Amino acid sequence: MSKRRIKIPTPTWEHEQTGITRKLEANRWQLWATAVIVLLVVASLGVIGWAYLSDYIGDQQRPGSLGLRVAEQELTVSDYTKRAVLKAEELSNISASIVIPVLSQDLIEEMILLQFAGEQSATATDDEIQEDIASTLGIAVDDSNFDARLQEELERNGLTEEQFRDISRATILGTKVTAGFQADIPDTLPSVNYREIQVEDLETADRLIAQLNEGAEFGPLAAEHSLNQISGQDGGEKGWVAEGVLDENAEAVLFALEPGEITTFVGPNSSFFVYEVTEKSNARAVSIDDNIRIGGLAYADWLTAKVLDIDIENEMDIRTGDADKIAYVVDHANLTTN
Repeated sequence: MSKRRIKIPTPTWEHEQTGITRKLEANRWQLWATAVIVLLVVASLGVIGWAYLSDYIGDQQRPGSLGLRVAEQELTVSDYTKRAVLKAEELSNISASIVIPVLSQDLIEEMILLQFAGEQSATATDDEIQEDIASTLGIAVDDSNFDARLQEELERNGLTEEQFRDISRATILGTKVTAGFQADIPDTLPSVNYREIQVEDLETADRLIAQLNEGAEFGPLAAEHSLNQISGQDGGEKGWVAEGVLDENAEAVLFALEPGEITTFVGPNSSFFVYEVTEKSNARAVSIDDNIRIGGLAYADWLTAKVLDIDIENEMDIRTGDADKIAYVVDHANLTTN
């Protein structure tokens, strides 16, 4: 009996290709290429979509993000913008390159005072703050419309009452800290009475000194040659000045002179002077003007020391800050970039 031959099926991958299969096989690379292109398009759209979404989220979050931080106190971009509007009004200027740097400097000073004025034993009472606010509003502190006027101002500038009061508090503290430095100034200080001729270059200064040594009068030379027309018209007279008022380099030169001595001095920004000391005192009563100037310099030194000592993060710095946040302030405070 003959055995029945069993036919082993041919594997499907060995089947003879149909016309459709052959066409698909031939165009397989095209299908893969199309799929890759589609994936790339989808990925690109995803990246673009995410970028737009990120920008949208950033735009929504930007007003509440950090604008300026001084030690433990922070100011949001939104609040910075409100202050920028007020600063532009105060300066009568809407140039961002002017308003923003000035505002940042003022806010840093304000925030330092609010946090550290106590170190100088300076405080501001509620009554003092009330009086300062009344002065700002242009009304008496006991005006029956005080509260209404205050609310009108808050609605106009968008600040909270606490923020508005902090502005007044910082103003009062700044005055008191400065007054404290002024109170520490002695009643008498070494002083000199001097006069000057400001000139264009050292050669001119040397020429004038030669004329003075030959007997020329200081006053007429100052009136004729001094670039400082105000002192020039007064014969170069600058009057008495106490130690601690002038630039330390100029002061070192002047206080080293004896009455009648003349010298040249090269000041900051390549300015040139002929100096003459006419009188000198080791203990002369400090004038009110000199007291104010010396106290102001001491206050400025205190602020500078604080700036160097504490942590400050200024997102509004024109050179190093956050460009998007600065753009937000420029746009919403109606500033210009010209």
